[in-house]
Amino acid sequence: MQNFHVHAFVWLAHVPGNEIMQIFVARLCMTGFFAWTAWSIHRIATQLADRRTADIAVLAFLTSGFALAHGTSFRADPIAAACLMGALSIMMTGRMSLWQIIAVAILSALALLVTIKAALYLPAFLGALVWRSDRIAVAGRIVLAGLIALPITAGLFALHVAALPAPPEASALDNTSAAASKTLVQSGFFPRSETALLWVLLSLGPITLAAIGILRAGNLRRGIMLVSFALPLLASVIFYRNAFPYFFPYIVPPLMVVVAFGAIRVGYGSLLTGAIVLSLVSGVWQGMKALGENAELQRATIAEVHRLFPEPVHYIDHNAMISTFPRELFFMSSWGIEGYHDVGEPVMAAYLEMHAPPLLLTNRWALHQAMTASEITDLPYALLPEDQAVLRASYVHYSGTIWLAGLEMTLESETTTRALPIPGRYRLESPVALIIDGRRVSEGDIIEGSGAVTISGPVGTDVRLIWHTDAVQDEGALPNGWLYAGFWRL
Repeated sequence: MQNFHVHAFVWLAHVPGNEIMQIFVARLCMTGFFAWTAWSIHRIATQLADRRTADIAVLAFLTSGFALAHGTSFRADPIAAACLMGALSIMMTGRMSLWQIIAVAILSALALLVTIKAALYLPAFLGALVWRSDRIAVAGRIVLAGLIALPITAGLFALHVAALPAPPEASALDNTSAAASKTLVQSGFFPRSETALLWVLLSLGPITLAAIGILRAGNLRRGIMLVSFALPLLASVIFYRNAFPYFFPYIVPPLMVVVAFGAIRVGYGSLLTGAIVLSLVSGVWQGMKALGENAELQRATIAEVHRLFPEPVHYIDHNAMISTFPRELFFMSSWGIEGYHDVGEPVMAAYLEMHAPPLLLTNRWALHQAMTASEITDLPYALLPEDQAVLRASYVHYSGTIWLAGLEMTLESETTTRALPIPGRYRLESPVALIIDGRRVSEGDIIEGSGAVTISGPVGTDVRLIWHTDAVQDEGALPNGWLYAGFWRL
């Protein structure tokens, strides 16, 4: 589970251009799923309230916290949200004919295969069942759709596992169990309280209408349904470790159905007008904030990497930013770093020995800290001290977040021996000519070697050997700064 949807996007690797263009095309696809989710909200809300308040519910969704910035992210979340809300819209509004039963089963199965987080929608599904309980036959068909979804999930999962290039070290069920424990059990209450509070501040209009809708439900069955549609968000805020900004556009769509009912309860007066104004102000501000944080530095960095390395090379970074290059390290998210610390084994020396990566991108804090801190420290979300030492000894700064294999030193004696970090060609940067392995080498000259090299020159000379590329190197090509920074950071 968690990566079933990858099969649907293998064509992205063949999109002309670099990773930025591929992400742009992928996000266009996610925009379609986002629109599908909004349409499903509107369909359910129209059935529950009326068309005008359904419009308000969609507006509330689009302007709620983080929706504009993350609603179309290239992640599993928009796909799962569209599938789950599509299934809910059929359950809430349809007669549950044979084809509707099959559609609900398939959509539910796909959502669960795309992400285990689909289970967080269970209260909303139960709420839909309660809402349709006034028609026993329809409720029974909803249950049947759920039962049919189980073998569909199992069958598609088996096909997915069979298509994997190699069996994982742990079973998928073990991985799923570990993920559930990590995200729901081990993080305590309100693990992302700051993010949740920010979402509340950005979503005051929808929250007000949803609260009124629940408090003025009118009868028990409707009240249970409305509370059930609010529970996915409420439970996630309390328990879910990964309730980062990108998570909220995924989890809030059921709540927006409650917003529609709240809107029809308050009527078309000053309170509704105030809630709409709050939503619009929040949406406009978020839109301006998102537009102000463009991806120009990311574009420039990726372009410079491809200019320096026209052919793929192994590299080190946080999250496989250069998707066309091979990278076989762990994902350095907070979760990944925690797991890495739990194991407690350094990995960088072995990675350099096995793959000889000439490129390092310090595109998140752990790597940036490892290369730029005044001294090696043992911090909770930093790399292990041994790995920090290996990276510091193996890479020199090129430009921006790009570091290249190399070494730099100040000669403390006339002759010294140092090991090149990986085999290859290096360019000398030195104010005076030096003798390297018996050969006179001047500024800009290229040496090729592996292992230890002997360097001779005047004491106090600053020496730098940096990985040579066929492309002319421009160390002023990129500004220093965070690639992923600002209000919308993960």
